[in-house]
Amino acid sequence: MKRQVWLGAVLVVVLLAGLGAWGLLGAVEPERALKYTLYIGLNDKDTYQQEIPTETAEALVTEIALKYVDGFTMTRAKGVYTDELGVVTYENTLVCEFLYAGEEELTAIMDELLSVLNQNSILLERQEVDCQFYSGQRLAAAAAR
Repeated sequence: MKRQVWLGAVLVVVLLAGLGAWGLLGAVEPERALKYTLYIGLNDKDTYQQEIPTETAEALVTEIALKYVDGFTMTRAKGVYTDELGVVTYENTLVCEFLYAGEEELTAIMDELLSVLNQNSILLERQEVDCQFYSGQRLAAAAAR
């Protein structure tokens, strides 16, 4: 029994190594791209309270961002910070990630959001990443042969 399990494991490893060598397990080689992440707090800069409901803010962010880019990923988060008076503040935050967008588009998005959401600032993070779209086509094409 142990020998059958061992032979099965070896067969799987050999098969996977062969498929990998033929380039059938991966899609395309990853490409280097800049990923921009915006952290958009939802507390109003004047009242220090959330004045716009999160769902409404999400709709506004989506409407504004899609004027400048083709797509992005948005998630909800909870920001925590100590303000200038020493008060610990919790803030609903929208985190938006953009690939294949430029500084000009992001600046336009942030300028509109600062005004519409009445914010002092938006945190912008820039990171160089490896990315690729996987569609499964190579593996499906290999299986069809």
